[in-house]
Amino acid sequence: MSASQQHYLVGYGSLLSHDSRSRYSNIFCPNLPIIAHGWRREWLARGLEDLQTCLGVSQDTSAHLNGVLLPIEQISPELRNREQDYQFIEVDPNNIEAVEASPLVQAELDKIFANPDSHKIWICANQHKEPANIHYPIYQTYLDTCLVGCFEIGIDNFASEFIQNTHFWEHGWINDRSNSRYIRAALVNQEQQQQIDQLLASLQVLKYRKETSQ
Repeated sequence: MSASQQHYLVGYGSLLSHDSRSRYSNIFCPNLPIIAHGWRREWLARGLEDLQTCLGVSQDTSAHLNGVLLPIEQISPELRNREQDYQFIEVDPNNIEAVEASPLVQAELDKIFANPDSHKIWICANQHKEPANIHYPIYQTYLDTCLVGCFEIGIDNFASEFIQNTHFWEHGWINDRSNSRYIRAALVNQEQQQQIDQLLASLQVLKYRKETSQ
């Protein structure tokens, strides 16, 4: 992956948060909301070093996920470190579409189609596929980081779509807000936490969360 090329990364988890990705991975580009067809988002990405379960993806022709397209100059050392449990897989631009009628997203997609040899789209696919458990839990502060990123986008139902198109909520999810364990957590205020919990409850998944990290 040459630095002279134009790269794009599909952000579908914590990279949705501008705060998290800018502070921890030096990615300062704006959000370009997209739908990626042929990919299913799952709580199956085991982080061996961080002892947690994060979001990953599997290829599935019947599935789709919402996320952001992030223009980046290169796959930087900071990004590789952030995604150390993942591999970068090239995505067919035909499987990417803009959320709503976004001229900014469409302009980037047009550039990709016009320059297929030098403009590449990548997605981070997890190498270890295991459901969460008490030893490798889902951290609420990681989920908060993802969902506050969805709120930033400002599109109705974007956060709801994120939740509804994510699988394997049933295992090992803990509320660590009082003692954050996610090392790249975004800044999330109490009002946003309440908004997140209300949304999770309305979509019938909050019942799977344990209210203590002990």
